[in-house]
Amino acid sequence: MDIQKELEQWAKETVEKYHNIAVRPEVNTAYYTQSDLSRLIEKPELMIIGINPGSYSTYKEQRENKNWSYLYKNPYDQNHLLKGNYCHEEGKPSSWDCHRKWGYWNRLKSCLSKTDSLLDIIDDDSKIIITNASFFSTKKANEISESLLIETIPYTLKLISKAEPKHIIFLSGEKCFERLFILSKNSKEIQFEYKNVCGNIYVGLLNERLCIGIPHPTYKTKEEINLVASVLPYLINAENYKSIDVASIQKECANQINAFYEKVRNGNTHNASREHIHINKENIVKQVNNEIELSCYEPKGNTNRYKLNDKYGITVTNVGKGYIGIRHVNYTSNGYENTQDKEVIKLKDFFNNCGYNIHEKTWIATKTFNLFGRDNNEIVKKILEEVRKLKELEFFKN
Repeated sequence: MDIQKELEQWAKETVEKYHNIAVRPEVNTAYYTQSDLSRLIEKPELMIIGINPGSYSTYKEQRENKNWSYLYKNPYDQNHLLKGNYCHEEGKPSSWDCHRKWGYWNRLKSCLSKTDSLLDIIDDDSKIIITNASFFSTKKANEISESLLIETIPYTLKLISKAEPKHIIFLSGEKCFERLFILSKNSKEIQFEYKNVCGNIYVGLLNERLCIGIPHPTYKTKEEINLVASVLPYLINAENYKSIDVASIQKECANQINAFYEKVRNGNTHNASREHIHINKENIVKQVNNEIELSCYEPKGNTNRYKLNDKYGITVTNVGKGYIGIRHVNYTSNGYENTQDKEVIKLKDFFNNCGYNIHEKTWIATKTFNLFGRDNNEIVKKILEEVRKLKELEFFKN
C-alpha cells in the first residue's frame, strides 16, 4: 500500500468538504490538523485523536495570515491539510516542529511511560499521527458545536480507514466516545460500542477497530497520569475488545485507582469533574422505577418506558452511559432526523435549551445520567424532579 497516495486522496476529499463548511457565514472558522502527514512512510503504529485544535481565528484571518505561508491568500487545498499545523513566523520552525515543547507533550509521554512499544515511537513522525476528531479550531474543546463536530468526525474516521493505524488513542476519551456513540445511532456507516475501565479511561470498538479513550493529559494530577500509565499496557496488548477483562484490570491496578479517587475526594484537584463520576446505572434505573409517578407502558428491567401523556413518553435506560430519552409512545422506526412535525421541532428547541442532546435520530431528546448529578442518589432525585417539571409543560398535558 502506498500510504501517501491514500492520504492524498483522503485530503483532497476532506479539504473540499471543510472549505464548503468553513465559508458558511455562521461558521467562518480556521481549520487544520496536527502532525505532518507527509512524513509517514508506512501504516502508523499509533494514532492519537483529540477533540479539536485549541486555538481560534476565523477562516478569513487564517487565509490572510502570512504565518500560514503555504496558504497565504490561496484556498486551502490537500497539500496544506497534509502539512498539519505548519503555521510559523518567517525563518522559524512550524508549530508542529515545536510540538515537543508543547505543555501537554511530556504529560502525554508520561501516560505512555509503562508501554514501551509506544514510548519508543512517540517522537518518530514517520510512525505516528496526531490529529483531531474535528479540524475546526476553538479556544476550548467545549466551544465547538455538537452539529459541527458530528458533521466533521466522519472525515477523521476516513483517515483512520486510510491509514490503518495499529493503535488508536482518543484524548478527552469520555467526550469523544459520547459523540461517537451518538453518531453511531445516526449513521449506518459507523458502528461503535464502548465501556468504562476505571476513572476516565475507556475502551471501545469503532468499526471493528479497538480504540482507547484517556483523559487529555493537560493539567491532570500525577495520580491520574499514573493511573492511565498503569492501565494502558493491558489495553494496548489486548487481543480484541471482547477479551478485555475490566474486573481483572481494576484488581491489578487497585492501588492506582484508590490513589486517584482519594485525590478527587480530598478536593485537592480541579479535575474532580463530571468525567470522574462513578455511578451504578442499573441501580439508578431500578430506583427511578420504584419512585417515579408515571404509568410504565413498557417495562424491561434495565430499560423502562413511561407515559408523560397519551402522546409522548420518557424512557429511562442503562444503555451506554445511561440516559433518559423523550419520544412518542407509538414511536415507529422512521426517526426524527428530518422531521417536519412542527410540535416536535418546538420540543427539540425546548430541550436543546435545557441541556439535552437533540441529534439522535431515534429520539426527540436525550440526557445522560452524569448530567443530573455526581452520585446515584443525586441523579435519581434530579431525574424525578425533571419528570415532575415536564409533566407541568403544556406539551405533556392530556
